[in-house]
Amino acid sequence: MTTWKLTSLVGLIGAFLPTYAAPVDSLRQTFLPLPSRIVTQAAENGTYIENIAVRSNGGLLVTLLQPSASVYAVEDPFSRSPSMSLVHTFEGANGLTGISETSPDTFVVAAARYPGLAAPYQNTSTLWELKLNNKGEEATVHKIVHIPEASLLNGIVTVPSYKAAVLVGDSVLGVVFRVDVTTGRYDVVLDIPELKPIVGGPIDLGVNGVKIRAGYLYWSNTDRASIYRFPIDMLGYPVQGAKVEQVAAIKNASGVDDFALDRQGNIWAATDFDNMLITIQKDGRETVVLGSPTELTVAGDTSVAFGRTPLDRHILYVTTSGAAAVPVNGTIIELGKIVAVDTRG
Repeated sequence: MTTWKLTSLVGLIGAFLPTYAAPVDSLRQTFLPLPSRIVTQAAENGTYIENIAVRSNGGLLVTLLQPSASVYAVEDPFSRSPSMSLVHTFEGANGLTGISETSPDTFVVAAARYPGLAAPYQNTSTLWELKLNNKGEEATVHKIVHIPEASLLNGIVTVPSYKAAVLVGDSVLGVVFRVDVTTGRYDVVLDIPELKPIVGGPIDLGVNGVKIRAGYLYWSNTDRASIYRFPIDMLGYPVQGAKVEQVAAIKNASGVDDFALDRQGNIWAATDFDNMLITIQKDGRETVVLGSPTELTVAGDTSVAFGRTPLDRHILYVTTSGAAAVPVNGTIIELGKIVAVDTRG
């Protein structure tokens, strides 16, 4: 069982200040690195926090890739005393990756069996529905679909205009699946070179994080250290005859994991093995706003998401695998954690 240590907050961050994600342009007038604090941190080695979803009430859900296929909830992450609790551990799997909300407090989660890091056994990839119960009762789960041909289901995003469907990136096959969460029907809807890992590349991972914004599917490609987009229709299918567009090519890192888009369309990218949080403006300008290859601040950062309440819409929550998975300077071990970054500086 994974145990955690909670970090108390001296005071509410910016409770009486404007609550929005600051445009990246303002970073030129502010001090870097951006202010950050630890919300909570694992208390045992080998805890790899993989992905994050923000609930409508402001709470967080995080998935573990190691040591168990567990989902944890963090209540009031912006408060003086955040609390953390186990929500569910999935049977038949030992690791989780992506998570996405399809309706209030109902989520899709990707699970598999892993003999090693980011290399699941074949024929073990499954999507589950996880439904939280606000009355304090145990969460309910049911299997949506087993996808035997999948290799590494990773990022998941719900189609905003048709919430019965999710798009799921497979980092090893380099494709995007569309899954109907009510029927379990699925098919590969996008299969293009920009989704693929590089043969003999540094990590052998292609498409990783996936997002939808204004009629486009955005995705990060880990090996290519780039972010792309492709237009989709209201049901989540790629627009026939459209072309892929490279949105960003990251220069300050060897790869990219998950990312988030702020209200201005700027990108906030987790670099994982490079231990940095990077912003990319719409004109391509790039800034390292937190961390470095030799720092533990966001060591092994795996996913990012903005808060959803008036208290924390300017806060970017960052999950990490810790330096247990990504050693810093070869010897230091850092435990997986959740970090809150004040994007206003």
